[in-house]
Amino acid sequence: MMAVYAAHLTRTLQGTPSVFQITAQEALGTTIKPALKKLVEYLAAVYPNKCGLLERWYDELYLLLDICLQYHYLKHYAASFAECFYGLLRVPINPSDEFNSGTRLSEFLEKGSLILLVLVPYIKDKVEQLVEKWREDNEDGRLGKSTSDKARKAAIKLYAIIHFTLETAKLVQLARYLTGRTLSPSLELALLGLTVKDAPPSKAEEFTWSDLYKSLWAGQISDAPLSFPLVGRGLLNAFQYGAFAVQLLRWWEARASPLTTLPVPTPPQKNDLETRWKNKCPVCLQPWKVPTVLPVSGFVFCYGCISKHLSANGTCPVTRLPTSERTLVRLYLG
Repeated sequence: MMAVYAAHLTRTLQGTPSVFQITAQEALGTTIKPALKKLVEYLAAVYPNKCGLLERWYDELYLLLDICLQYHYLKHYAASFAECFYGLLRVPINPSDEFNSGTRLSEFLEKGSLILLVLVPYIKDKVEQLVEKWREDNEDGRLGKSTSDKARKAAIKLYAIIHFTLETAKLVQLARYLTGRTLSPSLELALLGLTVKDAPPSKAEEFTWSDLYKSLWAGQISDAPLSFPLVGRGLLNAFQYGAFAVQLLRWWEARASPLTTLPVPTPPQKNDLETRWKNKCPVCLQPWKVPTVLPVSGFVFCYGCISKHLSANGTCPVTRLPTSERTLVRLYLG
């Protein structure tokens, strides 16, 4: 009994992670999925016949990848992928949870962590996509007074309230963590009764890549210590640093030179169409409903009109320049 409690104190009294480590690992966790999606969208655009299904079922394929990745790290490192990258470790707050578990999480905590890390975000994304579609339909006037449409409008308001409440609760939880009133920096960890601590130094590896290079350089190919764990560690490290490189590229893109430093383009020549379509959609010739600009040509359309046209034709209805629905930019006019 005393030995178990002493082991718990040893892990609990390790350095408490700073808020920068907490926010950094959360940012890394939310960066991977959109970054991979950009890659899949590019492959689908270049090879539509071979990679079109990847884009269509991207959420489900990423779910399978995320399950395998998070399960591996929870099983072997008692941490999520992002937490392990920043040297963090999940630790039960209650010492009784650590009986017979050593430095590993219990089976219940592993499964609970996996559900909150993988399944809950997947469901949240799907609900968010559905609500966003209903919101666009409502703004475009496609939701009427039928019972189903009223239910969708109510769901939009309910989702907004729930989202605001959850985000506020997350902020309060982080503030309580900063002031030392709780050991769990997030709601997910608090729900499982977990906190995060700095991971202890890892054990020295029996064989390293340096040993492999030295054996190959000396011509001792038969003695080269190439093993499955070594290759596995290499692949995982490549994935970790690849995710970090994605974050670096996103930061670099965000700090790019402002548009004011670019040369001012020559103004376009006016024509009769612009006068006739002033404050009107070039497709329906009516005042804009949810004004949306098509960057390839600069014309402003109703969102519903241009969305339907691009889905069917893939070109600007005025200039016939090729484009896609992903390039649309919604305008919010005062």
